[in-house]
Amino acid sequence: MDILQSQELYLSIFENAVVAIGVTDKNGNYLLVNKAWCEFMGYTSAEAKTLNVMDLTPPEDRLTSQNTFDILISGKQTPLRKRRRYLRKDGSIFWADLYVSAIHDKDKKPAGVLGIFTNIDREVKAEHAQNELTGYLEKLSEDLQNAHAAMSNKNAELQKAYTEMEQLARHDALTGLYNRRTLDDIIHSEIQRSIRTHRGFAIAIADIDNFKKINDGYGHDCGDYVLKSLALIFREQIRTTDTVGRWGGEEFLFVFPETTCEGARIVLERVRETIAEHDFHFDNRDFKISITAGFSFHSSQYDAGIITKEADTALYNGKNNGKNQVVCFQAECTDIEADQ
Repeated sequence: MDILQSQELYLSIFENAVVAIGVTDKNGNYLLVNKAWCEFMGYTSAEAKTLNVMDLTPPEDRLTSQNTFDILISGKQTPLRKRRRYLRKDGSIFWADLYVSAIHDKDKKPAGVLGIFTNIDREVKAEHAQNELTGYLEKLSEDLQNAHAAMSNKNAELQKAYTEMEQLARHDALTGLYNRRTLDDIIHSEIQRSIRTHRGFAIAIADIDNFKKINDGYGHDCGDYVLKSLALIFREQIRTTDTVGRWGGEEFLFVFPETTCEGARIVLERVRETIAEHDFHFDNRDFKISITAGFSFHSSQYDAGIITKEADTALYNGKNNGKNQVVCFQAECTDIEADQ
């Protein structure tokens, strides 16, 4: 059709296109622009013909823009699409989605550049804002993770400190056994259990024979060594359900839950014999030691003070009767004396 071949049609399309269209020579000077271009840039078509591409480019972008223009004019790359910023007549800057290609003469040599672009300033700024928000949220998430990790570490430190404090509060510093305060709690707890189960239990107090001679003869370091060594033997020889702790000085207290009088005696005899047969070595010295133990068994009397006092009385009876023996306070249990 003739109308499709008319110059007026092409000019009409050029002028009424909603996208900005600009044509430059091979030096970047504008030769022709359409209405959309003028609306975007703020220049008249007459003013546009006095401008160069660099005049519409922010100073910090000019080197990149010039490199792109030179590539197009050289024919090394055409066409291309890119995002770039434009500088308006009023000094404001906006982002554009640019499609640009070289225009060739009749000899097929680049003679200029055709640029077609749309204003995408809102989209780019929204994208930048989204990226900033995403970056902020990622940084916030990282900070929260770091804070959580720091808090977890601090909680772990506090838990460790609490555990250590609890250990110190409940255990004897030298032997690692339960201390007297903890033993009092355990005795009362076992009394309550015995009341519930109607099963007997026993309390024993053991004392190191002639411990003063060890301290005086070998020194207090040797005495500490003996106390720690005995703590290990006690733990190894009693049942897992039994309890042993340092009652004070060279005295140790045992709690035997859910047992018989004879059952408590058997365990105490095993402990006494193991110690009597053990060879102690300290500072190139070898020596033997022994213990005396007194215990009280009950299946109906549940007064902690009375039971503990009875065990202490049995202990001193054993001390007065030659030491290195296990003595029961109750008449129904026959004392078994060790060889002197």
